Amino acid sequence: MRTYSTLLVISVVTLFISGLLLSSCNKDEVPPAKPQLSFTESSMTVNESDGEIEVKLALDKPTSERFYITYELDGTATDKVNAGTNPYDYEIKDDYLEAKIDKDDTVAIIKIQLYSDSELEDDETIQISIKSVDSENIEITREDDIKITINQEDGMIVVLEWPAQNDTAKADMDLLLRAGANTSTWDGILTGSVNQSFDSPEFIFIPIAVNFAAYGLSYVYYDGSFDPLDFTATFIDVVNGTPEAANLRQSFDGEYTIANINAWTDPSTTIVVQTFEKVGTEFKNISDIDEPATGSRLNTSSTSGLMQPSLVKKSGNPTPSKLMLQLINELK
Repeated sequence: MRTYSTLLVISVVTLFISGLLLSSCNKDEVPPAKPQLSFTESSMTVNESDGEIEVKLALDKPTSERFYITYELDGTATDKVNAGTNPYDYEIKDDYLEAKIDKDDTVAIIKIQLYSDSELEDDETIQISIKSVDSENIEITREDDIKITINQEDGMIVVLEWPAQNDTAKADMDLLLRAGANTSTWDGILTGSVNQSFDSPEFIFIPIAVNFAAYGLSYVYYDGSFDPLDFTATFIDVVNGTPEAANLRQSFDGEYTIANINAWTDPSTTIVVQTFEKVGTEFKNISDIDEPATGSRLNTSSTSGLMQPSLVKKSGNPTPSKLMLQLINELK
């Protein structure tokens, strides 16, 4: 009997000690790691003409609940919401400044629509940073932001130059671009450069993304005293964000007299004096300049109106981008 009693006591003590050890181990266990949230890339490089792009946020493992991500926007490019009535470079297509990852999923996508424009610009950026998540079960990693660089899209520059003013003569010229289905039917004025200044040049950029078949240029002698006024229009292709070499550019000369002055108030009454076409992804078939004998104004409007609003004469010249400034210096 004593032997059995001794064995029973030893067994009870052993179980008691084992229980204490197990309890101690459970208290020291590390809780499961939280799913970690990050951008899948720290940087992206895109072209202005790429249209819709996608930015991805991802978890390293699925989540057991749906949660929402709040993010912030920064950078030199302008988004539609913050632009107000001004031009903008891109638009967030889904919920603004918010993304979500559903239960058992690992990826959220931010869709961004890039927009072409008629500006020759330096590279622009979009910076997206994670601000917060609405769940305590998600960990934000250090990979919490992404920088998107938007490269200048391909297209063509048209530069209008004329002589610098001197003690006896000066000139103010304007450059307008129409577009349409053919070179005799114009849908409207696409863009223009109409600075109220006696300083040359005026210039426009035409992105390759525009889809009209034909284009017409108006070189308007707005004001001045040069008689005659000699001017030059130069066409420069832009490929991979770089203007083509000087020896590949096409230049055309024209000449107006005082009789050609047109101090327009309605730009749609100006005359098209040079045309070209878009063939595939190239601007081609540039015509010679057709100089009107007298006047540079139509009696009635030649188009249905303006495609681009706010095309009015403004004092001074705009501040050009570094790329355009380099080009202007090359032409001098």
